[in-house]
Amino acid sequence: MKKTQIHHIEGNLSSRKKQYNYPGRLIIDGDIEPGCQVSADTIEVNNVWQADIRVRSGIHVHEKVADSEIVSGGYFHVKQIDHSTIRAEEDIQTKKAICQSDIYTNSCCLITDGIIEQSNVMAYRCIEANTIISTEENPCSLTIGLLCPDDQDQKIKSDYLSMEQQKKKLYNHLEQVKKIIDDTFQLKEKIKSIKPSLKQKMVQLKSEKNFQAIKELSPFFKQLNERVESAYKNYQTAMESKEQLIKKIEDFDQETLDATRKDYLLRKKDRIERSVQDHTNFSPYIQVKSGISAHTRIYGLHAYKRLQESLNNVRIEEVTIDDNDPKNSLGRYEIKWFE
Repeated sequence: MKKTQIHHIEGNLSSRKKQYNYPGRLIIDGDIEPGCQVSADTIEVNNVWQADIRVRSGIHVHEKVADSEIVSGGYFHVKQIDHSTIRAEEDIQTKKAICQSDIYTNSCCLITDGIIEQSNVMAYRCIEANTIISTEENPCSLTIGLLCPDDQDQKIKSDYLSMEQQKKKLYNHLEQVKKIIDDTFQLKEKIKSIKPSLKQKMVQLKSEKNFQAIKELSPFFKQLNERVESAYKNYQTAMESKEQLIKKIEDFDQETLDATRKDYLLRKKDRIERSVQDHTNFSPYIQVKSGISAHTRIYGLHAYKRLQESLNNVRIEEVTIDDNDPKNSLGRYEIKWFE
């Protein structure tokens, strides 16, 4: 029989050492302080602040998790989650609230008597909450029936999106530089078109010996010349930037981007196929005891719905649409709610 090691800390786990690895059960009477990176089999703690935690079997936080990232190979129990990312293989149970956080579990997300507010929740089996609060600008996104991405999935997705963003920035910057070049050229042509008439006006004023008018026009001429010089410098800088950007775009590793995108899509396809195969003995659902706000986004394995109105006391599922069309052999689905 294997004996479990128990590590007991009176007070807070300090961030002075930063990295902690406990091969067993970790009990902390206080909090995990900001900046800590902690790993253990199980953890029991009061609060977690701005920390990175990995547990193999489970974690119980008596009060709040805030601004943290926690990955559990088992369960996750907590009173409240704020501005954090939580991933667990087993149930995530929250007593009070999930606010502006990203939640992933391959089991259930249970907050039966609490609220989910402006958060992204992905639960393979079910989501249960008392109230779900969304706004048009910051809607809740609730996904059921789909296995959550693992560490490698997340890394590949992050790499793919990062490269896509990098490529997009290069092209956006190139468009901005082209606009600067075009605007500068138009300004140059405009100044060029008005210069002859201004010179003619100066000649006329000199012939009329209107020195006061000439004196008043001098600052305007000076300003015009300064604008020409400034425009020319902007033009030169923009042309140099354009050449550099074109070279960066030509040197961009499109082959790696294509390979990363392919890997990302294949892994996503594999997760979907495994999710479909596992849906034999249960129907994923969202259960709301009180109300769910309009604008909330509901994702099933095949279907998607954005609520146009607030609903009260409902169960939401993905269901098959009856379709007699033999051409539609793959079936059709919709998000439906039951009162």
